[in-house]
Amino acid sequence: MTPAIDVEAERLHRQSFVLDLHTHGPGFVPQPFRTVWRGVTFRAPAEVGFDALRKAGVDAVVAKAVGDPIVTRWYVGRSPWEAVEAQLVLIERQAGEAGVHVARSVEGLVQARAQGVPAVVLGVEGADAIGGDVDRIDAWHERGVRVIVLVHLRDNGLGTTCLPWQQYAGPLPVRRHASPGLSRLGARVVRRMNQLGVVVDVAHADRATLLGVVDVTTAPVVSSHTGARALQDFDRYLADDELRAIASTGGVVGLWPYRTRRFGVRSISDLVAHARHIADTVGTEHLAIGTDMNGVPGVMAGFGDETDLPKVTAALLDGGFDDREVTGILGANALRVLARVEASG
Repeated sequence: MTPAIDVEAERLHRQSFVLDLHTHGPGFVPQPFRTVWRGVTFRAPAEVGFDALRKAGVDAVVAKAVGDPIVTRWYVGRSPWEAVEAQLVLIERQAGEAGVHVARSVEGLVQARAQGVPAVVLGVEGADAIGGDVDRIDAWHERGVRVIVLVHLRDNGLGTTCLPWQQYAGPLPVRRHASPGLSRLGARVVRRMNQLGVVVDVAHADRATLLGVVDVTTAPVVSSHTGARALQDFDRYLADDELRAIASTGGVVGLWPYRTRRFGVRSISDLVAHARHIADTVGTEHLAIGTDMNGVPGVMAGFGDETDLPKVTAALLDGGFDDREVTGILGANALRVLARVEASG
């Protein structure tokens, strides 16, 4: 049962700085391939634009272009690097049309909220497009990218994924790297991201890659959209020692409303159970939100899109989290990490 959004929950939601660590803009897969993708992911919620953020009481989102071949190959006639650039341009255009600010710094996020304007932070999910050129991290940083997921739905030159895309579709054969974990190139990329003040996102990384990143990083890392493996043996979720590894960097873990093929959280109350386990394991200061808006192939019952986030606020309060803890989960914790990483650059 979804908790009612009472006056107190609505007040706290609107009062809090709400920051979604992982979203996509609508239409990031080009036509006609988007229609095929939507047909395959028939449980995916309808796409929403950045104009939904005001209604949702969301102050900021990290909107990510997808940089691995699962998406870039459909940009016919363009290189993977050009395909990512096309997506970043699209995000900026969509934000502008919705009256949403594109922020390049934490100060920009704070100023946008003071002006009553939602903000978008640019990100990339799957750094495959850099090839073997670490300097392309500098180019993305100069471009305004502030969060990068190293690996996405396949192994790449930086590291290995926890769940290849074929296994989302079913138990299909997958060719994997012989040696799992963060590569030497991946370690160089992590160090360069630290130096520039770009957040390393280990969502989708397998255990060896995640722990390799934690060993190398000098700044907080995040896993922007995931859950607790202790509550469900799902490859995309994190074991307790992985949660502790991320927390040891000062980072955060984003609660993810994913549900499809019997995996993920069934309901908002399930999501709160994941929040409680993670909080009991590493502390509420290491919790955040990552909805995967416009990218998630299926969602939990009672949740459709960003505009349902106030339901999560109400459920967290009903689940025993106090106002300060809920404010942290909704965005203050993620904002703290962005600020720390930016300052380390």
